[in-house]
Amino acid sequence: MADKRSNRPFGLAVEPGEEAGFPGAAAGGPRGVGIRVTEYDAEQLTAGFRSMTMLTALVGRGGRPAAVAPTIPLRAAEKQYGWLPVTVDGRERRIAVVTNLRLMIRGQAEIPLWAITAIRAGAEPWSVALTVRGRGEPLELSGPWVPWMSVVLCAELYGTAWPPAFAPLVGVPAPRRTREGFCVSPGK
Repeated sequence: MADKRSNRPFGLAVEPGEEAGFPGAAAGGPRGVGIRVTEYDAEQLTAGFRSMTMLTALVGRGGRPAAVAPTIPLRAAEKQYGWLPVTVDGRERRIAVVTNLRLMIRGQAEIPLWAITAIRAGAEPWSVALTVRGRGEPLELSGPWVPWMSVVLCAELYGTAWPPAFAPLVGVPAPRRTREGFCVSPGK
């Protein structure tokens, strides 16, 4: 999701002298170069959780994710749903763009949605593991907007908010605030 005031993805900081905005091109540099991602703050975790919850309810009533103004060149009949910061396989942060046809991870991969064969909860909080055709191990993405992105992917692939044969037995826990103002994921 993008910050409407600065047209940057939530949770991103741009180094002084660099241009703001997706895809984060440094002055004169190639796309995706020059972005530095900061730690996620409590507002990001809360906003990502709230957006996921609202989208889950909408999809449960038969609705569809809403398209946003594109930040990348789109193919014919392609709609962009958002772009967000993600941590890829627990190592590095990247920008992910999700459309109705593909999931793009800047500098990493462009995955057609038809190639995603399974969507599961990841090992870490706020993460998802995607099984992708042609990739030996699942692709694990994490971040405050990843639960929202997971609902978007499920809505596009399965027409539901959850993968087939998976429905949470209890409600998804909301982030908890500590005295310092940080959000802590349940179970930590």
